[in-house]
Amino acid sequence: MLPCLHTYCQECLETLSRNSQRIQCPECRKVVDVSGGVSGLQTNFHINGLLDIFQNAQKAEVICDLCPAERKNKNSAVVKCAGCAGHMCQPCGDRHRSAHPSHVLVNLAGATLGKSDTELLVKQKIYCQTHPKDKVCFYCSTCERAICFKCRSQSCSRHRQLGLVEAAEDKKATVRKLLERLGGDILLLAQREGDLDEAMGKMKAMESSIISNVENTLTEILNNLFKHGDTIKKMVSDHVQKQQEACEAAKSKLQLQKEKAQGTKEFCARAIATSDAKAILCLPSIVEDQISALQALGSVDVNRPSPQVTVNKSIKEMISQNNLFNITFGEGPALGLQLSPPQKRTQANLPPAQPREQAIQKYYFDTKLNYDTYDPKLTGICTSQYGDIIVADEQNSALKCYVNDGLFDLTISLDEDDDPCSVAVCGDIIACSANHRLHFLEMDGSFVRKLLLRGSESTYPIAAYEDEYVAVSEGSLCSISLYDVYGHAIARVKPQGYEGIRFLFIAVNSEEEFIVSDCGKKCVVIFNRSAEVLTIIDESYVNGLQLALNPFSVCVDRNDNIYVTEPSRILLFSPSGVFKDQLLSAADGLYKPRVITVDQGGNLIVSQGNGFVTVYNLNLDQSCGCQHWI
Repeated sequence: MLPCLHTYCQECLETLSRNSQRIQCPECRKVVDVSGGVSGLQTNFHINGLLDIFQNAQKAEVICDLCPAERKNKNSAVVKCAGCAGHMCQPCGDRHRSAHPSHVLVNLAGATLGKSDTELLVKQKIYCQTHPKDKVCFYCSTCERAICFKCRSQSCSRHRQLGLVEAAEDKKATVRKLLERLGGDILLLAQREGDLDEAMGKMKAMESSIISNVENTLTEILNNLFKHGDTIKKMVSDHVQKQQEACEAAKSKLQLQKEKAQGTKEFCARAIATSDAKAILCLPSIVEDQISALQALGSVDVNRPSPQVTVNKSIKEMISQNNLFNITFGEGPALGLQLSPPQKRTQANLPPAQPREQAIQKYYFDTKLNYDTYDPKLTGICTSQYGDIIVADEQNSALKCYVNDGLFDLTISLDEDDDPCSVAVCGDIIACSANHRLHFLEMDGSFVRKLLLRGSESTYPIAAYEDEYVAVSEGSLCSISLYDVYGHAIARVKPQGYEGIRFLFIAVNSEEEFIVSDCGKKCVVIFNRSAEVLTIIDESYVNGLQLALNPFSVCVDRNDNIYVTEPSRILLFSPSGVFKDQLLSAADGLYKPRVITVDQGGNLIVSQGNGFVTVYNLNLDQSCGCQHWI
């Protein structure tokens, strides 16, 4: 037991003190000197006593319930009463049988093996149902039950009676027939159980097939619509380009004639001013020729035909009003799965079409190294204040650091070969979660300290708030814990009134608000340090269609704009959680985006399912409602 009164097993404490003569309590973070060895700490005899009781229970050692309480060493129970459910040693069991002849005592070894209820009922029926203290000794054929001597001479005196052996011989045939029926029923139940398993398997396969068919159909339709839209846009752009070239040529011709006419006008003015008789006599014909040339040009046609696009209303109405899919359940009525237009939002209007790209690819690099055993599986990513990119490769049990446009720098392995899950930089300290521990490292990979995390989650995503603390997402607990770089737990925040399922990725903005993806509830929840829920994001849009959100990784930029990854796209939300735009999708070459971050230079850094990391320059337009980069 530690001086702070928190209790741990000796093996765990020895593990914590393996590399140091001081250990930190995993619960309250108090530092304890163990230079004299873990065995020198005080023993918690209360916990040891509880462990003894638990171990005795595991060994199935049951103590007699009837032995006197003042006896120090009670006898072990060997029988159990089927009537009052008490456990007894052999002497107490014998006394109990004498006091309660109708009670059935069952050998405890048999009870442990799980004897059937039928056997207990048979033993109970050995005693007469009318006179419980008397054993049965005859069988009444009229009443069809076993009776005692009292029943034979009283209520059943005029009934047909048989001895137990004779009656049993008569009943054997009946019991055999009943057993055959019971066996058939058991086989029928087993067959029905198999039928249910087979039906459920078929139902699951049908579910997968229908979902795949719907997704493939939607993808095909959307791709065709996008392709058609791209064709229309190209036709319009080409037409405008040709018209622009024609206008430029006409404009050049006009400017040339204008310069000639201006020169003639100036020459005539000088001739008249100087009274040049010869020149004046020649001017009328020259000026008339110039005027004729200008008139030959005619008027400029500025009312050129402009392109007009009409929408096929029948197709638009079909998609917005009719059922694209119909599903039937047996012979019941068809239920339509509609592609309906988005409902009106009270939060904000849909964003207008953006006039320019908002994420422009700068460079990319492969994180697979020559000595890697497996293909990379990137589960965490962050940047340092110097612009270095650090990724957590869980599959190869390493942190990988890159500088200067993706140039590999170094690899960091954790203590005890832990597999890194998530990574963040807090000041000059690298924080990394692995298994149930949070590791703190120097920027060169040198070990600083580690501590145990709450709960028993398989993953613990983390994020840093400036240089103050590291926030740890605690999965199914739906809470976050905050730790400073010295390993002290400074706070725990659980959003009030929010019934979550499983927290996953986390980000912290400049207002110290936490943005967490709930992968179980398929939403992103935003709450503050006071545990007040500010916003829940559960929907997005694509080309006017309202879609349910399927969030994975989240991050924020220095202006608190929120970025969320889905299986095939990256979405942009305002700091308050309003959907603004789809930044990137598979059409932009995005391949299974996993974890993301934004550096101080306004670059979006995306790790993808193929082990590549791509860096995009963000070019956000303030008109979309987000804080813009300058």
